[in-house]
Amino acid sequence: MVEPKLKGITRVDYEGSSTRGWMVRLTRQGKRKQQFFNDRTLGGKNKSLQAAKACYAKWLEQAPDVKTAKGRKTHRNTTGQVGVHLVKNIDARWKNAESYAFCASWINSKGKRSKISFAWNRYGKKHAWNLACIARERELADRVKVIEIYDNSKTKRKR
Repeated sequence: MVEPKLKGITRVDYEGSSTRGWMVRLTRQGKRKQQFFNDRTLGGKNKSLQAAKACYAKWLEQAPDVKTAKGRKTHRNTTGQVGVHLVKNIDARWKNAESYAFCASWINSKGKRSKISFAWNRYGKKHAWNLACIARERELADRVKVIEIYDNSKTKRKR
């Protein structure tokens, strides 16, 4: 029988060993707690599972909230803008055929990655950068809307 997915709780069944039970793990802010609930010592598989669930619920109640990395600049960021990176395309059909673009990417509300890129040869390096930054900031994959927002902001600055 396949166990249902339990957050923070994993079934441990080692073949050829008497180690059977549930492992509970919780990590917050780089600190990990873990505890093993043995079937034999707790009176069976169901009782050890109930003990593991109770332990996880208690830990979760006491644990600080999860901090996401969304919008946080890390050491891997080379452009200075979170979610915007440089793309270099090489076309193998022609010698020295390279093109560059700035690509904006993010995770949408459904948990899927969204992205849009702006080529240097079409928009110019600075304009492509500005468009990618707007797209990332507003999480917009609609090129026409991004360009419209940029043009409107440019018009307002001239006044």
